[in-house]
Amino acid sequence: MTQAINKPIIQENALLDKFRNLTTEQQQTILDFVEFMDSKKHKLPENQAQEISAYDLAKEWAGSVESGIGDLSTNKKYLQGFGK
Repeated sequence: MTQAINKPIIQENALLDKFRNLTTEQQQTILDFVEFMDSKKHKLPENQAQEISAYDLAKEWAGSVESGIGDLSTNKKYLQGFGK
């Protein structure tokens, strides 16, 4: 039982030793890869993908641009013939 617990710790220490011996650029590459792998675990598998609306994709930008146009529903001329 002790070997099973110690083995991951030994592997982790060996990994850290090797990581520390890499150049800064190589370490950054490893970190980028780990972040990429971590982000993948939060995504749904293809067969469980949910439909996403255009609004869901763009909602963080909704209202971020001022068009200068007021509410068109209050413009009587705009509403002439609407629904005919």
